[in-house]
Formats: sequence, structure tokens, C-alpha cells
Amino acid sequence: MAACLGAAASAYGASLSACAPSSPTPLTPACRSAIAAASADELLLHIQPWVSERLYAPALQVLDAALSQAPQHALLRQRRHELQSLADEAAWSERKPTQQVAPADVDQALLEIRCTRLAGEVALAACEYALRRNPGDARLLVARGDLLLTLGRVAEAEAVYRAAAARDPALALEPKIAAASALRSPAPGPGKASDVAALSGLALGRYHALLIGIDAYQQLEPLRTAVNDAKVMASVLRSLYEFEVRLLSNATRADIVEALDELRERLRPTDNLLIYYAGHGWLDTEADKGFWLPVDARADRRTQWVSNDTVRDALRALKAKHVLVVADSCFSGALTRGALPRANRGRDYVERMARQKARQVLSSGGLEPVADSSGSGHSPFAAALIGALRANAGVLDASSLFTELRRPVALNSDQVPQFADIRMAGHEGGDFLFVRRK
Repeated sequence: MAACLGAAASAYGASLSACAPSSPTPLTPACRSAIAAASADELLLHIQPWVSERLYAPALQVLDAALSQAPQHALLRQRRHELQSLADEAAWSERKPTQQVAPADVDQALLEIRCTRLAGEVALAACEYALRRNPGDARLLVARGDLLLTLGRVAEAEAVYRAAAARDPALALEPKIAAASALRSPAPGPGKASDVAALSGLALGRYHALLIGIDAYQQLEPLRTAVNDAKVMASVLRSLYEFEVRLLSNATRADIVEALDELRERLRPTDNLLIYYAGHGWLDTEADKGFWLPVDARADRRTQWVSNDTVRDALRALKAKHVLVVADSCFSGALTRGALPRANRGRDYVERMARQKARQVLSSGGLEPVADSSGSGHSPFAAALIGALRANAGVLDASSLFTELRRPVALNSDQVPQFADIRMAGHEGGDFLFVRRK
């Protein structure tokens, strides 16, 4: 799942032909009405000829109007970012010699714009050319490392991050270095059936799952895959792992809070609980708080939002031994505290983790927007998660699951999953265990 917060269209039937770059301004009332009613795909298709003709200003105006209603729509934000870089580049190209800008300076500025704002091989080539002229620029090194990472050249990315950290320690690149190192390390294979036999003497407890998927937003932009992701997850957990599953499709805030309260009443100290959320997410940067947005959430009011504090308080009160929150939403990393993944330490490690209390979160991204669909009927994160659970043949701890997910999600989308202990929720060093039953 998981696109980001965006207001739903309030008008329908208007034609995008009302938005034309030849007008004094494309944003006539008819144009604004058409933008409000159009999908992101329709908007991008409409402005593509303008981009081909280098008419960047009206295209940016249309995207700005769309983003004013859906400020966190990942696809629109990405396209606006790309067009702004093209517009900046065009502006640099048109500067006159009378502006006292040396040609070498203009060339370097163009390279840096391409390096830091574009994507793919073109941006990587620009970074490399810019670094030939200014090899000590740590900012450009970091941009090159980011591009290498998204292109799958993980070992090179780690080396570049380390070089940038050596040049400018103030950049605090340890998380990027750790992420590249985790991607470079071979993931442990799925658990084996023999692992289950080894745990036969342990009291693993009952397994429960609360799965929340929200597509049909009443006042925000609808999503495409969230409910399906939750339904397939429910099927996998029920049929392969024998979880007792509760599925909430298009839930309200009251539905979610009541379900958490019921779990507080029902769960025993030896039980295990998985909470899966797929839907819109929001980060209040001023308050430094993340939120899940139920089906009845409004963009301009927090009355129906579910804060991370609400989730954390519920986890602290649960009697369950192991609780894992899996959040496939924008800004879902706000629940974590940045702990690095632990290596799989074999059977003894699994047995020890089974005995200790755990409160953990596995999120589809950090503090950034994440993708709603990968073309497979699932979000990139959900597709990788479901695949890993189906491939497991024995015991799979949450730390190892994260290691298996991180690389395919990072390489097939613009997001990097996060995994950590949940802050102030009663974590005591354990690890959630997925035990294959069938």
C-alpha cells in the first residue's frame, strides 16, 4: 500500500482541456476545477506535451495546484521535483555572459543540479563529472552514494558514503553507511523446518494478528492496494502460520482504537501479536509526531487521526510477550528509534528471543513518502513481505525478515524499510518469531 495524504477530488466531469499553456495563465477557474477532478495519471499525461516543448512554468503551475489539494502525493511530488530541476537547468542555460558568470561556473552549476535533483544513470554521470572538478565536495559525494544505492551498486555506495564522512564528519552519515552495509551483506536464508522441531520445548504461546487496510477514503485521495495487501496478509498468516486474525477494512479511528482495547482485554502474557497497517500516513513536523489516517480522516483536522503515541500507549498496556507493528504508510519510520538490525545468530539466538519480551516495528520507509502500488496488485513493501513469509519453511525472526525485505524494497522503489525497537513501549530485548505451521 501506501501513498501519502492527499485531499480527494471535489469536482468531477471537468475537462483538462481547460488547462492550456497558451493562456495568460493555465489556472483559470475551469482549469482548477478540472485539476481537482483529475487523477494523477491524467494530470501527468496532460502536461507531458508541455514538458516536451520545454514549457516548464505552466506545467509546474498545474502540479502546484494539484499538490495544494494532495500535498503528500508521492507521484506528483516526484514529477514536480523533476520538472523543477529541468526548469532550473534551462534557466542556467539561458544566462547571458553579461551576467558575469563564467562558462565553467555555469557548467559546474548545471552538473550539480543534475547530480542532486535528477535520478538514474544521467544523474550519476553528472555527479561523477562534477566531482572531477570539485573532488572534495562532500555533498556531491553523498548524492552520488544515494544514486549508486538506488541503482543497486551497494558496495560502491558504502565506499562513497565513507569517503564523504571522512571529508565532513558533521554530515552524520552513519545511518546511510549502516543501511548500505546491511544491503551488501547476504541475507540469511528462510527458516528451515528443522528449526520448528528445535523449538518444540518452548512455550511459544498463541498468535494473533490485527490487520488494517484502508483504500476508500471519504475525504482524502483513495488508495489502490491497501485493503488487498491486508487481505492477502490475513490469508497467509491464517493458513500458513495459524494466526487468529482480525481484519479491519476501511476502518474508522473508533474501529482501530476499540480493536486495540479488545486486544488489551484478551491477550495473555505468553501471547504474540502482529499489528499490520496499510493506509495513508502523515508526519506533523512541528510536533514531531506521526499519524495513521483512518477512512474518515480529514486533511485539515486531527480529530480522527491515530497518533503514534496512541499506538505506543496501547502496546505498553498489552500483556502479550511479543508485539510487532508492521506499518506500510508514509512517514511510518516515526515510530522507530533508529536501532540497527541484529544478525541472525542461529538456534540459540532464536530460543533466547522467544523467551524475552519484544515491542518492535517494521516500517515500509523512514520519514518519507512511500509507494502505493508496484504493478503487482500490492505495494512494493507488501509484495516483498508476503513473498518472504510464503518462502519461510521454519522459524523466521523479525530481524531476519527485515534483512530479507530491505534490499528488494530499496531496489524496486524510492523507499528503504526501517526496523527497530519501539521507544518507551516495554521492549526487553526479545524478537518476534514467525513459526511456519503448514
